[in-house]
Amino acid sequence: MTVPRVTVPRATSTKPAATRVAPRSGNRRGGLVPVFFLAGLLLAGCSDTGATNAQSTTSTAPSASATVSSAATSTASPTVSASDTPSSSASSTVNALVPGFPTKVIPIMPGSTPLSTSYDATTNPAKASLVASTGSASAQILSYYSGQFTGQGFTAVAPTRVGTTDSQDFVRSNGKETVNVAVVVVDGRTTYTVGASVNPSALK
Repeated sequence: MTVPRVTVPRATSTKPAATRVAPRSGNRRGGLVPVFFLAGLLLAGCSDTGATNAQSTTSTAPSASATVSSAATSTASPTVSASDTPSSSASSTVNALVPGFPTKVIPIMPGSTPLSTSYDATTNPAKASLVASTGSASAQILSYYSGQFTGQGFTAVAPTRVGTTDSQDFVRSNGKETVNVAVVVVDGRTTYTVGASVNPSALK
């Protein structure tokens, strides 16, 4: 008897074939380099622009110290008028009466010691001044010179007191000629100043 031949079919694998991954191309890696390079250039450009703007701002902004210095210079320098500047023809001395001093206009109060004197008859109005010290009281000095100047035709203005200084003005010729007497007492010693601005003929 002949046995029939049985053919067993071969089992087919159900495992999917592995997907083959292609290796990285050298060109892809190289493509990233230009991107980073361009990004670096852009950042550098921004930095340069910021530095340029900062430098421009610094150069155009005024210096605070220079502004203060300029302002200080403009306000600290007072204008000196011609009347405040001593004339080159003025005569003056200290601790004595300058030769030619017009004592008929500004007499020396008895018991006084001259500290400085000056006069100038070349200006108009002419000027003369006396600084002296004395042991007399302020009221006595003002009283003495009030009698002297009213006797010369001056009109006495009411005395004033500012701080520790007593002062009195005298006017003549509608205010064109003036005299001022100022008195201050320090440590029991009285110092007074008499300044006259009068017609030049009064000093001759």
